[in-house]
Amino acid sequence: MNLDFATTSLLANMMLNETPPMHTLSAEEMRLVYSEIYRSMPPGPESVSSEDVSIPVDGGEIRGRVLTPQGTAQSVMVYYHGGGWIIGNIDDYDLVGRHLAEKCNAIVVMVDYRKSPEHTYPVPMQDCYAALNWVEANRKKIGADKLPLIVAGDSAGGNLSAVMAQKTVAENGPKIDLQILVYPVTDGRTQTKSFTAEDKQLFLNADLMTHMWEQYCDAEQRTNADASPLLADDVSSVAPAIVLTAEFDILVDEGKAYADKLEAADKLVAYKCFAQQMHGFFCLPDALPVGFEAMDWVAREIDGHLNPAETVDAVVVGAGFSGMYQLHKLRDMGLSVKVFEAGEDVGGTWYWNRYPGARVDIESMAYSFSFSKELEQDWVWSEKYSPQPELLRYAQHVADRFDLKRDISFNTRVESAHFDEDNDQWLVTTECGQRVRARYLVMATGVLSAAKTPDIAGRDSYKGETYQTGLWPKEGVDFTGKRVAVIGTGSSAVQAIPHIAEEADELVVYQRTAAYSTPAFNRPLTNSEIDTMKGNYDQYRQEQRLSPAGIINPERQLERVMDVPKEERQRRFEEAWDEGLLTGLMSTFSDIQLDAEANHEVAEFIRDRIRNTVKDKQTADDLTPKAYPYATKRPCIDTNYYETYNRENVSLINLRRTPIETITETGIETSDGAREFDAIVYATGFDAMTGPLLRVDIRGRSGKRLVDAWIDGPRSYLGIAIHGFPNLFTITGPSSPSVLSNMLVSIEQHVDWVSDCIGWMNENCKTAIEPSDAAERDWAEHTAHLAGMTLFPQADSWYMGANVPGKPRMFLAYVGGVGAYRLICDQIAATGYHGFDVN
Repeated sequence: MNLDFATTSLLANMMLNETPPMHTLSAEEMRLVYSEIYRSMPPGPESVSSEDVSIPVDGGEIRGRVLTPQGTAQSVMVYYHGGGWIIGNIDDYDLVGRHLAEKCNAIVVMVDYRKSPEHTYPVPMQDCYAALNWVEANRKKIGADKLPLIVAGDSAGGNLSAVMAQKTVAENGPKIDLQILVYPVTDGRTQTKSFTAEDKQLFLNADLMTHMWEQYCDAEQRTNADASPLLADDVSSVAPAIVLTAEFDILVDEGKAYADKLEAADKLVAYKCFAQQMHGFFCLPDALPVGFEAMDWVAREIDGHLNPAETVDAVVVGAGFSGMYQLHKLRDMGLSVKVFEAGEDVGGTWYWNRYPGARVDIESMAYSFSFSKELEQDWVWSEKYSPQPELLRYAQHVADRFDLKRDISFNTRVESAHFDEDNDQWLVTTECGQRVRARYLVMATGVLSAAKTPDIAGRDSYKGETYQTGLWPKEGVDFTGKRVAVIGTGSSAVQAIPHIAEEADELVVYQRTAAYSTPAFNRPLTNSEIDTMKGNYDQYRQEQRLSPAGIINPERQLERVMDVPKEERQRRFEEAWDEGLLTGLMSTFSDIQLDAEANHEVAEFIRDRIRNTVKDKQTADDLTPKAYPYATKRPCIDTNYYETYNRENVSLINLRRTPIETITETGIETSDGAREFDAIVYATGFDAMTGPLLRVDIRGRSGKRLVDAWIDGPRSYLGIAIHGFPNLFTITGPSSPSVLSNMLVSIEQHVDWVSDCIGWMNENCKTAIEPSDAAERDWAEHTAHLAGMTLFPQADSWYMGANVPGKPRMFLAYVGGVGAYRLICDQIAATGYHGFDVN
């Protein structure tokens, strides 16, 4: 026998109480012992409301209890408790009813039917039928009008539920939509192998069950179908059923036999035998946590039956560049794919980030898809760094060119994704209630798509206009003649501030941390430049894929900063500055992101440029970053950012000196006083990397939530897959090169790898793949080790999760380089997916 730890502990504690065998006790003594067990358990969810009712029955009335969940209920469940028709009541089972009401989103009506030996067969069964009719007659009163009707119960209550499902058909009673049978008693002959099996005589044993049958009805009555539902001649007309049993339960065989009988009649929705469990586990979830797992399973099966889901091969979440390419790849493989996108169009980052001045910081012709030669040659980029509208048009062109939109549901946000272990499928549910089942789930949600709402006192009291750079209005904003505040000076603000300054009557920038920014020197592309690149695309793309950051220009130099004369350092820095490339200064030497002294040299070069550009000395000093090494936060490239502070209508507030105390109805109050504004722009960044994933309720094996798995920080294997979450793939996820690279290069690499993996799975008739815990742990250690060799951990950056209060501090990307990372991924695939558990 191999019971789980919680069950073993519970049995040990029960043995310490030295209670005499239950079958030797009187009915009243048995009831006291049973109630004592339940009284030791925590109460069920308080959010579930409760109302006791009286239900008329032949010869009097019985108690009922209506338990109503918060929100809109999806069904009404009449629950008959277990206890061998002798013990138990609705007070004992209140916690069970409350949990079921919450988890199943059901109005649960608990029935306190009369018990044996005072009331023998058929009285308990007749009481249950009377209660069922009472519920049908009082639907409106209890808020269950037109809701699907479910009968449910455990043990003897499972017996009564099965009997109700048969009786309503025979007597044309209330229409039952579903029956839930939890380790049900179905056969009074007590002749199954499990009934006398030595390893199953635990919470319920053969002596006790025999005693209960004897107290309930005589031997002849036990052969009636309304006492032993397994003995019914025909179950073809009963309601569909969900049946669960326990491995170490004397009733497991008769429960399985009834499930088989229902399946033969095409009436079985789902059956599951819970391994390492004994009779009673379902109703003691606080002592035996697998009880919650079983309730979750029941809730999913109910939901799946009442709200059938569409089934596809793969669901992709997000229709940005990664989601579009993933859809294209999987569809070309002959798979059915459903894509959900929260926005009303494709584009992802370039759909949402419409703020003034938004543009890419990688050269346009490098920041583009390589999977289609025709697309490469046909599309013409207009500028060195394309603006947001052009990038969005490019995304729309790709979607139209490859007919992607027919498989994308727009304006549809995914609420949850739960893994169904029995079928190796993901059940994906949207906020509007759409449900889809899929073997594979690909989260193409982006790394900078969860805009971070600023936690500033009084924010909701402000009565003027408010905007957030990551959620900019589609119709745009006109700041002409207005007093505007911008809070934040990260990448979005660096791009937006010069444009807002040109329109606003007054612009005040509130800065907490100064940014390193270098000029982009953006300009239109010449026909010659375009033709040269298109003629050399094949070689260029190959070099991109093997480069450290997916960027070819400029080539990284091998010398260390302090190994060359100061004049040479200055010359290289100036050349890189004038080139206007994101990685220009970083590429001048090999050790800028590794050595503090080397980094100081380039940082001082940038600081001098800021001081020479900004005329007001105090403003220049405030704009000069001093608290962290260069490039340990994502560097910015700009057009006239520092020059903007020379305008008469622009001023800077250093929040390190005068912090914001509150947002008022009319503006912003700092420790230095209050200012009034017509509009406030929050350029406060994103919950990067993990935020887009954790905003979806993702649950893997055993119902484990991703938010719990990552409570101490994200762990994954290769940034692609997560232990405990089979068939889930994250495109450019945490612990991959991702934000340290040209995103289009990393997106294509991930999508290609995931698609090849899915193809391999299908070709080899595999249904589930997930990384082992050891592989995931080793990758986390490798990633952390590499990051620790750099200066990145010295900055309080979103790379480290430091911009979100309470977020675990750890480096979120892989610093080993795009090329090296690609080779690692390819080798893992070539060796039959080393580090993955495949079934």
